[in-house]
Parts: sequence; C-alpha cells; structure tokens
Amino acid sequence: MSAAMRIPSDGQTIEAAPVPLFAAGVGAAFQKLSGPQYMVAVEGKRFLMNRLTEETFTSPITVILNWKPPSR
Repeated sequence: MSAAMRIPSDGQTIEAAPVPLFAAGVGAAFQKLSGPQYMVAVEGKRFLMNRLTEETFTSPITVILNWKPPSR
C-alpha cells in the first residue's frame, strides 16, 4: 500500500488516502505459515514474495510411501 498524507491547516489531524501499489497474489493458503510472506530488497525498490499462481492449483502432487534413503 501507498498512502498520500495531508496535514490540514489546523495541524491537529492527518489525512491519509491508502491505495494498493500492486496485486500481491498472496492468499489464504499462506496465512497459516509462520513468518513474513514477503521480503523487501535492501535498496527498497523490489519485493520477493510467496504468491499463489494458477499452476499452484493444477500441478499434480506425488506422494512417495515407504521411501528409504540410499545406503552410504
């Protein structure tokens, strides 16, 4: 979100008008995970975030049962 701030002449209040910067695409599936779901780059110009995509819901899941690691 970005918010334009305005301080009226009375100086006692602040008016803010928040607007989204972009569609984040972070959904309910990520709300159960602990920790932040995004990081801001050091220079403050980019974001790295977990996003839900259409592929998230259409990719098959493979479950391997009784897997044993190779002997060393």
